[in-house]
Amino acid sequence: MKINENFLPASGHLKITKRDAITGKILSVNEYDNVICTVGKTMIANNLTDAAPDNDPRINYGALGSNVAAPVAGDTQLGTETYRNLVASETNSANVAYITLFFSATECNGTYKEAGLFSNGTGAADSGVLVSHVAIDETKTVAQTLTIEWSIQVN
Repeated sequence: MKINENFLPASGHLKITKRDAITGKILSVNEYDNVICTVGKTMIANNLTDAAPDNDPRINYGALGSNVAAPVAGDTQLGTETYRNLVASETNSANVAYITLFFSATECNGTYKEAGLFSNGTGAADSGVLVSHVAIDETKTVAQTLTIEWSIQVN
């Protein structure tokens, strides 16, 4: 069964806050709109209709990557995943899912050009179902923390 792109229309937005790891002072705040991937929509539809669905729909990992290609709905993984973390917190209200990722000063460092959210993932790169993919332009050092606050609106 082919899932129509307009099934479960959704949109996403995220805010990335970079802070000084010692003082907590905000160094930058950037906002981005993201792509909700077809494989994520298919997974949701599967969970709504299958007595034994293939995947757990709960978003449990977020990842950063270095690929500069523009994200598209057909993506199934990040272009070049370089680091992933468990979701730090999640909640929902009025058809909006709020997911927060936190990257400490020592966890990862470098220039990141993409980010993604995964359902049913593990700690291994490219594991799970890519629900959301976004192009970003962020550089993080060992003296900084990174907080990503993601919101996904189910229209």
